[in-house]
Amino acid sequence: MLRLLLASDVHDDTSAIEALRAWLSSHDLLGKLDAVLCPGDLTTAPAASLDAQEEARYEAAAQRVLDGLGSLAPRLVFSPGNHDPPRFFSGFGGGNSSASTSNAHARSLSLAPGLWLAGWGGSATATEEGVPVWPGWPLSEDENAAGYAQLQRALRGGGSAGASFDGPGPGDSLLLLPHCGPAGAGTTVVTAADPNNPSSPGMRRAPILSGSHHLSALLDSRLLQRQCVAVVHGHTHAGVGLSSLGRVPVINPGSLRFGRRFGLLTLRREPDQWQLESLHFHALDGVSPSHGSSAPTAASLALSPPVADAAAACGEWRPWLLAGGALCLAAPLALSRLASLLARLSAGATGYSGVRAGNHVFYDPGGSETERRSGERPLVYSPSRA
Repeated sequence: MLRLLLASDVHDDTSAIEALRAWLSSHDLLGKLDAVLCPGDLTTAPAASLDAQEEARYEAAAQRVLDGLGSLAPRLVFSPGNHDPPRFFSGFGGGNSSASTSNAHARSLSLAPGLWLAGWGGSATATEEGVPVWPGWPLSEDENAAGYAQLQRALRGGGSAGASFDGPGPGDSLLLLPHCGPAGAGTTVVTAADPNNPSSPGMRRAPILSGSHHLSALLDSRLLQRQCVAVVHGHTHAGVGLSSLGRVPVINPGSLRFGRRFGLLTLRREPDQWQLESLHFHALDGVSPSHGSSAPTAASLALSPPVADAAAACGEWRPWLLAGGALCLAAPLALSRLASLLARLSAGATGYSGVRAGNHVFYDPGGSETERRSGERPLVYSPSRA
C-alpha cells in the first residue's frame, strides 16, 4: 500500500502549506504518508526570459515551497510547471533534487517495487475557440512531442536517448506526473468564468482547452493503457477532479493557492500490477492567499474502489432499494395513465426536466469514522479492473 499526498500549483503560498500541515495533523495523517507528489508551479515566475537576479529570486521562492512540502512526508517528487525557474528544466532531473526531494522532469524514478513514476514539466499552448490564450512554456511543442516519444521508446525497451526514462520494465506499473494534463480529459478543460477559482459562479462562453495533445497520444498507446495506473497533473486550477482517457484515471488535485485544493491518493499492489485503491479530494476552509489559515478544516469528496464499499452502501440502503422495487412494479400503471394524459393534451406541449445520475459514482451514506465525525461524506468511485 502506498499513501500519497497530492499538492499542486502552490504559487508561493507557504501559508497554505502550513494550513495543510495542520489539517494532516488533525486527521492523524502527519508522519503516515509515504510521499508528496507535486505536479509543479511552485512559484510564479513569468513566462519570459529572466535575468540572473530574477532567476535567483524565483529559485529561492520555489525552494521555500519545496522545503514546506518536503516536511510533510519522507519523500517529495515534483515536476516543474510553466511558472517555475528555467534551471529546473536543465539537464535530466533538472535542479533542486536532493536525497529526499526529486525533480522528475524528463526522468523516471522508482516509487515502490514494481511501480515507477515518470515526469514531464512545463505547459502546452492553451486555446479558446482555437485562439491561443496561454503560451506553452518553457518547452516548445516539438520538445514536448520528443520527450513523450522518448518515454514511449524507453517503455518498449528501446532506450531513451535525450532523457533519463530508463527503468520501468514490461511488467512494471507507471504513474505519470506531468505539470500539464492530457488534452481530451475534463480535468484540462476550463469552463469556469474565473480560471483560477473553481468555486466562483459563472461559466465561460467558450471553454479554455489547456491539455497536451502529445500526452494524449502517448496515453492512446496500448502499452500505456496497460501499464499506467494514473496520471496526476496540475496547471488547470479550475479543472480539479477526476477524469479518464480509456482505462487510465486522470487526476487533477487543483491548486493549493487558488481554491485551496489537495488530494490523497492510495495505491495498492496486486499480483500483476499496482491499482488505484482510493482517491480523496479536499478543500481547506478558512484559508486565503493573503490572510492565511484560520482553521485546519476541509470539505471533501472521496473516490474509493467498489466492492466492500458498494456492499456496505447497498446494505444501509436496502429499505430504500425495496421501496424502489415496489415503485418499479407500479410503473406500468403510472406510464399507462401518463400516456392517457398526454393523449388528451393535443393542443399544447409540456416540458420535462430531470437529473441523470452518472454510472460510476454513487453516494455512500456511511463513510469512515473520521468522515462521520467531521461531517465529510464521500462519493464512491469504482475504478475499472480491466
